[in-house]
Amino acid sequence: MKTITLSILTLVLSCFCLYGKKAPNFILIYADDLGYTQTSVPMMKDRPELGHSLHQTPNLEKLAERGMRFSNAYCPSPVCTSSRASIQFGMTTARVGCVSIHDVVMNKKQVDFEKKLSLAEMLKESGKGYVSGFFGKGCTPLGWFKDHGYDETDFIHKHPNGNGHGDWWEPVDKTLIPLDDPKRVFSLAKTSNAFLEKRAKDKKPFFLTISHYALHVRNMSLKSTRRKYLDMVAEREGIEDKIPDISKFDDNADEMPLKMRSHWERANYAAMMENMDTSIGMVLDRLNQLGMQKNTFVIFSSDNGGGASNKPLQGGKARMWEGGIRVPMIVAGPNVPANSQCDKPVAQWDYLSTMHDLCGSSAPLPENLDGVSLRPVFEKGNWGRLAKRDTGFVFHFPAFYTIPITSYREGDYKLMRHLNSGGIKLFNVAKDMGETKDLTKSMPDKAKSMVRKLDTYLKKVGAWTMEEVYATRLEELDGWINLHKSEVSKYKSVLKENPEDKESQERVRKAENQIKDKLKSRTNMLENQASSNWL
Repeated sequence: MKTITLSILTLVLSCFCLYGKKAPNFILIYADDLGYTQTSVPMMKDRPELGHSLHQTPNLEKLAERGMRFSNAYCPSPVCTSSRASIQFGMTTARVGCVSIHDVVMNKKQVDFEKKLSLAEMLKESGKGYVSGFFGKGCTPLGWFKDHGYDETDFIHKHPNGNGHGDWWEPVDKTLIPLDDPKRVFSLAKTSNAFLEKRAKDKKPFFLTISHYALHVRNMSLKSTRRKYLDMVAEREGIEDKIPDISKFDDNADEMPLKMRSHWERANYAAMMENMDTSIGMVLDRLNQLGMQKNTFVIFSSDNGGGASNKPLQGGKARMWEGGIRVPMIVAGPNVPANSQCDKPVAQWDYLSTMHDLCGSSAPLPENLDGVSLRPVFEKGNWGRLAKRDTGFVFHFPAFYTIPITSYREGDYKLMRHLNSGGIKLFNVAKDMGETKDLTKSMPDKAKSMVRKLDTYLKKVGAWTMEEVYATRLEELDGWINLHKSEVSKYKSVLKENPEDKESQERVRKAENQIKDKLKSRTNMLENQASSNWL
């Protein structure tokens, strides 16, 4: 009888622990164009030189101290749009059907993203009562984030924190970024903290994405922070006089000597980095003040490699070398060992499966996901055993506007195939992270095996081919050229009847300029198609 009673009590307690525990919260923080070695946190603790000596990111250092850094973390693509789509749906860019910024094939085929399960939708299906928010830079193919399960988003505003805020993309009705809010990093923190404060009151589990537009060009920073780094750079370079702080770099850059201008850019970039870090610290501090830190997983990473130097890695943004796709990643949260490191290769398309596992969802996941749960390594680091992947890590980049390369990592090895020439390179990126020693000739069987597996995967998911991309782009350009030619013909006819018609004159001028631009784009694309350059 005593044994039976004890068993029942054990069962009751087990059920209480299983169902009474509150589901964990998730905060996903993206930086934009942040390189592997651009923060002050080295992704390998035994290699301090991998942390940037000038850039100061103390809040990311604090996050790493209470969490885990990843030395082999990959973004899905070397450019933002395709990376962000891949992360949302737990699939490689090839399977998602968005492979570059200007994915002409995706547009032509009208890929329907509503049929795919997003991070927010997955958490809602868990039945745990999640509230989701997405603030900052968006992801064009997805449309409005509110249509993909996000309850709160600033992307429905006329001037969101993301692309449409008068920075790189400049709509006619743009709202200029205030000088005291560079890249809108501080308003992004304010919006995020308001979301956290709501969750502290309603006690609901949450998923918050904080998507920074920093560090994307054009570089912007607080004047006070910039002055700090201008003085630091001057001291490092042995410049006796202060480096002048120009008020509007794009307008009066030519007024400074080239070398001095380079120093100013370097300092401004470092200042922008610190401003972003300060913004991140504002959110993490508020999370702690509200008593929600212990039950919240915080994941920090970048959407693609840096546009600046990524040494010792090769390449950077829009390139398939390690500098374009290997990114910093730091995770802190429940059961994540403090000041730890994981060296196992992981990818951002793993996030969906990971959050599904961590929240204890019993709802089924789509069968066609590429990600696996990272929970074992979150809890045990290198001792954690990840589920076997059907295929290694596929990074498919058939872009018409830059060097088209597909990369494939399996174990310690990474294969690169040039999509114009068909050329192959093979590297052991565990021993040679700078990709300096091509192993294709010394390991032909390994290269052939990886090519076979890569081709099998691309065929299985129906990935866009390079030939398909070039043909679609030419079709698009020729369509625009013919359209503008029709406009020229139309308004020249009007001018025959009324040569003084100013509106028709302007329309002809604009259409002719459009034709010139499109013909130039056509020439550039054909030149790119014929190129076999790797860098």
